[in-house]
Amino acid sequence: MFETRKEAADACKYEAAAAERFSTAAIRKASEGQCSAAWRLADQARMAARCAMHEALWALVGEDMTEAEFDAFEKAEIAHASAGRAERAAAAAVEKLNAAQHGLPPKLDALCEQTGTRPEGVKALMAYYTENSGWTEQQAVEHIEKLFADGTIEALKMLK
Repeated sequence: MFETRKEAADACKYEAAAAERFSTAAIRKASEGQCSAAWRLADQARMAARCAMHEALWALVGEDMTEAEFDAFEKAEIAHASAGRAERAAAAAVEKLNAAQHGLPPKLDALCEQTGTRPEGVKALMAYYTENSGWTEQQAVEHIEKLFADGTIEALKMLK
């Protein structure tokens, strides 16, 4: 793959720099609510980070690394961590978008998704508990989570 240690180290640095650029752009897009773009960039960051983790460099240098080679490895490790941050930011943006679309807190939106429950029904329960019963949103969320856990929501779905 690479003929010299320098070529391998330079490739690591190049890919790590690309991963950092993609990660930064993904996090920016996620903060702007552009979920598709954020995921696309996060995926590109992950691929560049994987490419930066060249085993070829390790095979060429072993444990006898120069400072420049160690720097390349370090940049690859940092790029790997940055790609993870970009993925988490993209996931959080999607979660926020889903919650906004359904008008539910993220925990309840996720439970609806996992169980195939219509968000509208859970939204009605939230309104009942917070508007009619005077509960805080947190109290209502915790209670509805218990209704999911104990099977009450599934039983209510069968009443259609």
